[in-house]
Parts: sequence; structure tokens; C-alpha cells
Amino acid sequence: MVFDGLILQRVLAEISDVSGQQLRQVYQIGRSEFFFKFSKRGIEISLNPSSPYIIESNRNQNSPSIETPFSLFLRRHINGFFLTKIAQLDIDRITRMDFEGRDAFGERNRYSVIAEFIGPGSNIMVLDEEERILQVFREMISSKRTLARNVEYYPPDSPGKSLRNMSKKNIKLTLLQSGDILSRAIMKSFTGFSRATAENIVGFLQIEDVVPSSLREELLDEVAEFLMSLSLDTNGRSLFVIDGTKGAEISPIPLDHKGRCEKVGASEAIRRAIKSSGLETEVDRRKQSIIRKIDKSFKRLFKLIDILETELSEVENYRDFKKYGELITANLYRLRERRETVELEDWETGETVEISLDSRLTPSENAQLFFKYYSKSLRKEIQLKKRLRVLRDEVNYLDQLKEMVSQAESLEDVREFSSELEEAGIRRKEKIDKKRKKRSQKSGPRVFERNGFKFLVGRNNIENDEITKNASRDDIWFHARGIPGAHVILKKAGKEITPEAILYGSLLAAKYSRGRQSGKVDVAHTEVKNVKKPKGAKPGMVTYRKFESITVDLTKEMVGRN
Repeated sequence: MVFDGLILQRVLAEISDVSGQQLRQVYQIGRSEFFFKFSKRGIEISLNPSSPYIIESNRNQNSPSIETPFSLFLRRHINGFFLTKIAQLDIDRITRMDFEGRDAFGERNRYSVIAEFIGPGSNIMVLDEEERILQVFREMISSKRTLARNVEYYPPDSPGKSLRNMSKKNIKLTLLQSGDILSRAIMKSFTGFSRATAENIVGFLQIEDVVPSSLREELLDEVAEFLMSLSLDTNGRSLFVIDGTKGAEISPIPLDHKGRCEKVGASEAIRRAIKSSGLETEVDRRKQSIIRKIDKSFKRLFKLIDILETELSEVENYRDFKKYGELITANLYRLRERRETVELEDWETGETVEISLDSRLTPSENAQLFFKYYSKSLRKEIQLKKRLRVLRDEVNYLDQLKEMVSQAESLEDVREFSSELEEAGIRRKEKIDKKRKKRSQKSGPRVFERNGFKFLVGRNNIENDEITKNASRDDIWFHARGIPGAHVILKKAGKEITPEAILYGSLLAAKYSRGRQSGKVDVAHTEVKNVKKPKGAKPGMVTYRKFESITVDLTKEMVGRN
């Protein structure tokens, strides 16, 4: 995703009204992502080396922050301070946020938070009033530049000139001094222009991408005037978006020369580009890490099941041993000699059966040996089938667990799988400080309301158990049939359940199930009193009876957000 100085300029124009607001809390929501929650809105900053950005965000973030030295410093020193100014350094990819407030001792302090969005070198740091670095997210020490505590901050050297305060004449002279084609001349000569933006300028102006010195005077004037207008447009809050084969492309320049494009808010455009590019977030990374561990457990279980099924097939004819013993016992009066085989008539079928014997044993001893084989094989079959049932239940549970993990929407959702993963043996148990454990609060189930009815949707298997266990007997329970998914509870609260409420509960169960991608989903619903949890069953695993089912089509029906 392209994120250059001109795009940053549009984003900062969009979020400029955050100035004057109080910083309520700072969260580190990922390995390199931060969320600044202000009085009336929020700002999300990503320092992902492959795609850094800053956007306006309405994220409802009330979960604990990832505790790193930098996040703890932010929370301890600037929480409660007021943002006095947010600005961009020239047209570069650097944002400065100035904060002012009183510390715990009542002393007035000023801090500045600098965020640099420069690819692999993206960073964020806190400065004091003397421009010295108090804390930095990623320390960097090199011959060109040092970013470390107690070092004075200097912005990175920019290879280009700032367009701000440049005349049209100076812009033209700067371009004429370049021996590169026009798009590269723009990118290299001026700060804030990515290669993509420079090429889009040339495409939008419909000018041949040649060396500036070969352009006619009027065309060079047009380019200079357009560049001046871009630098002066500090109030523009929109970006242009066009869908391509590699995802959505965003640009501060109209993309009509490439096809039909949309003009949308800067933050929304960046969100669309992030989503279409499949950029992995911290939530995605943690979910995939858990899913890989679950898949590893799947392989282990399937291997065991294959072994046990092979053993079971080897004892499936054990009932013949009992028949052989009975036939020999019934004919002992005429079987006096030891022999290798004997032919006897099966009184049930009338057919002659040839039985192999151990010639070292008497007929009576051979009969007892067959009864022994029968008893041993019968016990083995019972044990194998019992073990297979346990393993298949484990597979079903892991399948359910995998689906619930895939539905996690926040880091807190992912964290709440910790105890369940430990109990399932997927992750090692960790020693947790009792005080810390007591302070942590669960986010609770998803809550939806429709036409006066409340619906609860479990976020994980333990929560599925809790909302079902705590529901009233006449509340309605929903679950997608035959596939993993969340439990949904419709709270009756003494009201008459309507068909519309049943439909909405079924839609929620379908949406939060593995069938959400397939469109049509069969959903069972019944009163909670008909839902039972078998003794010893894994979290979220229940049985139910006296149910009705409804098929819903998620491609046609809309489901509201919680």
C-alpha cells in the first residue's frame, strides 16, 4: 500500500479536529500497532515495515494493552494530557503530536510524540521540551542517525526539496535540472511523492513521461502549477480509490486515467487498501498461530485414529472364534485324535465348516483356545471403539475450537482462549500472578438487540457454555446444524417470541458459524431446557432435542452489528 507525504497530508486534514481533545488512553494493539483514544475520537498508528499508516479510528478498545516498555511509558506519562497540535513535517511522512498537561505531582509538562512512516525505518518516539528523546519504540544507532534515549531528535534527511513556499519558477528550474523522466524527476526532486503518486500525476495530466527538458514550456508550466496546488491543498480530506487485480490502489491524485475510481475519506480509503491487500494484523497473526497448533493436534489425532481403525479391522471376525469353539465342543464325543484341521457341520446354516487346529493340543484344548481368542478380541474391540469415540469427540471439539478462534475480532478475544488452549493441551500452562488475574475482566458475549429482544452470542467455547448455563429454561437456544459455530441465546424475558425474533436468532447463529461463507445455512433452535451438556464433555459441546430448524440465506438477509 502506498503511504507517502501527500496521503499523510490528507489524513491529517481529516483528523485535525482531534486537536484540543484529551487523551484518555493509549493501547498497543499489536506488535507494531497503537491506538490513541481521545475524548471524542481515536487515532490508529501502524508501524508495520511493509505498510505503515495513520488513520482515524472508532475502534472500541477497552481491553488491556500489550505491555512493552514503550506502551507503558506512553500510558504513564501522557494519559490525561491534551493534544495541543497535530502537524506534518513539511510534506514528509512524519507526524508530530504535541501534548500538554499536569503530571501526578501537579507539575505542567509538555511532550511531543513523533511518528515516522518510512517503510522499514518506521518508528515512534516521545520527546521532551528540549527535543531530546525520552523513549523510542525501536532504537536505531547508525553512522547517519541515532534514535535512542537521551539523544536529541533530528528528522531524517530528505533527498528532495519541500514544495511548500516554492514558486512556480523554482519548481520548473528544479525539474529541468533532473536528467530523469518526468515521474522520477518529481519523485526524486520533491519531498512527499512516492513513485506511484508521481506516475499518477503524469497519467492524470496526460503528459508524456519524458525528460522535463524535452517538454514544451506550456506543459512544464502545467506540471509546476499542479504540483503547487497539491502542496497548498492542506484541507483536502479525501483520497481516490480504484480496485485492481492486486487489491485497491489509493492515491491523492484522481485515477480516472486508469478506470473508474471513487473519492472517499482518507482513513476509509486506507482501510480498504489494507483489507484488499490482505495485510496481516496482530489479531490475524495470533489467530493463525493458534490455528496452526490446532492443525498440528488434528494431524496427531488422525494418525491415532488410523492406527486404531486398522487394529479394529484385524479383530472384526472375532465372533467366528466363538462359533468354532462351540462347534468343537458340540462334537467332542467324536473328536478323539489330535489333528491339524477338522470339518464340522454348522447347525445354523447347514454348511460344512473347515476349522484349522493346533495339532499339539487336544480338541477340547483347541475349543478353549478359541473361546479365549473370542474373549480377548471382544475386550479389545470394546476398548478400541471406546478410544475411537473419545478421539472423534476430540476431533469435533478441535473443529469447534478452530472455528471459534477464527471468529475472534480483537486481541482480547484471542487472549480469552488461553485457559481453553491450556486445558486442551495445545499450549503450555503459564503461571499467572493472582492479582493480575483478578484485575483482568472478560469482554463478555456479543450482544445484539432487535425489536425489543436481546440476543447473546458466545465469543469462545467457555462463553458458549456460560451463556447457555445462565439462560432461563424458556429462553431460545440457536446453533448451526452439523457445523461448528457459536451458541446464540434469545432472551425471552416474559415476552411472546415472534417469527421475526426466531429468524434473527437463526441469522446470528449462521453468521457466527463455519457456514457464513456458504450463504444458506440450516439452523436448529429449541428452548434452553432441551439443551444438555454431557458429563465430561469439552467446553461448548452439548446435545439437544425437540428442536425445529430453519434455513437462512445470508446473501439475502442482513445481520446488524453489535
